[in-house]
Amino acid sequence: MRRQTGLLGIVLCTVVTVWVPGLLQADETPKAGPGKSLRVLIAYHSRRGNTEKMAVGVSEGVRKVAGVVAVLKKVQEVSKEDLEAADALILGSPTYYANIPGIMKTVLDDWAWKMKVDFTDKVGGAFSTGGGQVGGKEHVIVSLVLFMLSNRMVVAGPLYQGRDEKDIWGEPGASAMTGPLDEGVSEAELDSGRRLGERVAALVKKFKGRP
Repeated sequence: MRRQTGLLGIVLCTVVTVWVPGLLQADETPKAGPGKSLRVLIAYHSRRGNTEKMAVGVSEGVRKVAGVVAVLKKVQEVSKEDLEAADALILGSPTYYANIPGIMKTVLDDWAWKMKVDFTDKVGGAFSTGGGQVGGKEHVIVSLVLFMLSNRMVVAGPLYQGRDEKDIWGEPGASAMTGPLDEGVSEAELDSGRRLGERVAALVKKFKGRP
């Protein structure tokens, strides 16, 4: 009886581990071969959990596009292998004193200078979080985008559509105000993250010639 119970536990654990549609953890790898899933790496720095929450929203947008998987990983834990395996890279950062945190900047510099990663023609996107209505969040997004452009990436932001469905416009990235005037990440701000993830995933699929 104990042997049967143990076997059942193994089977259940296997099912739970595999059943994570469209979202890979840091130590998982998409299947190899010509039909392998396209891979979007979402690398973020988060101190209080707000940027991480936005990163999850971005991953939800990526998963809306069939054949594309999202990989969530803290920026400090990203390896050269992670970056080389990614078809797209979406960066997320909090805003410290209207700028990118020093730890984020150091990691990005190391990717280019120490790891010497080739980012050429990878699709990129950016999102940020920060307190205050005008606290530097857009500056952080622009800084992340400039890093990607300087490393030969193709960059895109989320798309929006007016109520009459006639006007469509794009924005440089997604962001969330996290206090003190408006603490936390709202559903509308999560929607901007989902739109960013979906746009980047769709472009990766288009550039790779996938139906």
